[in-house]
Amino acid sequence: MVTYENGVLIAFLFWLYQTVMTLVLINSRFERNLNKIGLRLSWYSVVIKPMTAADKNASALRKILKFLFIASLGLAGILLSWLTVAWQVGAILYFRHKNAGEPRAVQEFKWKLKNVDLTFEQVVREFMKAGEEDATTYEAFRDDILNGMQERGLA
Repeated sequence: MVTYENGVLIAFLFWLYQTVMTLVLINSRFERNLNKIGLRLSWYSVVIKPMTAADKNASALRKILKFLFIASLGLAGILLSWLTVAWQVGAILYFRHKNAGEPRAVQEFKWKLKNVDLTFEQVVREFMKAGEEDATTYEAFRDDILNGMQERGLA
């Protein structure tokens, strides 16, 4: 039977799953590999974004408070019950189908970032391969990454 209480329970379970998965992802090898070239995952939308010196030098307490704030935003969505459930199911289906047609090189790139502890040079090469950059421009591509890291106070 479809009731408000069932919607709240299912929305809570989605929130709990999303919160745990976000916590796992921000402490994953994927995040550490991205950090090597001055990138990080957004804790709210889980998209790749540039890291700043403030992100790198944040205290453990600041990180915990930020995570708790972001996690609490999802708690408000539980009150919307079935709307939140529909949104979460739609998001899951969207992200599953969005990645279905990726080229083999991009799939291998993502797998390596998630499962292999790469050096800075290896991460740069993998980004270059996935972006289908010209192999002769490796030094320029690497220098662009280093310059971006210096501008953001990371190097």
